[in-house]
Amino acid sequence: MVEQWGSLEGVLTNGNARHRYGYIGLSDRRMVPLLRPVSVVLLDVSVRRIQDDDWANEYDRPMYFVELRDGYRCGWFHQDGMHLLMQPPPPSRCMPEVWRLPEEVEVVGRVVGVVTRLNEPWSILPEEAPAVRGDSNRKAP
Repeated sequence: MVEQWGSLEGVLTNGNARHRYGYIGLSDRRMVPLLRPVSVVLLDVSVRRIQDDDWANEYDRPMYFVELRDGYRCGWFHQDGMHLLMQPPPPSRCMPEVWRLPEEVEVVGRVVGVVTRLNEPWSILPEEAPAVRGDSNRKAP
């Protein structure tokens, strides 16, 4: 998918060496509804330390992109000594995950932007599919 965008990479990073981008996988629902599958996140790689103390609600809470030995994760993290805990939001229905720093995980950067598609088929839960909802074009009474 990223290869199809061509010059979009330059637009995302704006030529700034401290910016990179990451990709949220098609089946990654760990941060739903805040990050949808197939989103692209803009990362500030100069911020590699978890800061989890200055936020008022889930929209203010910083997200980070981390590299594991077998893949990546993007989301809310809390560092407790030498352990890094990923804490998905309750609507995602995903369990928290824990890794040892630095043996199992490395912080790539802080998420500073998101590019996402809205209302894609993978963002609708099966029980919310149009066939089940009936006529969705009707106005609410």
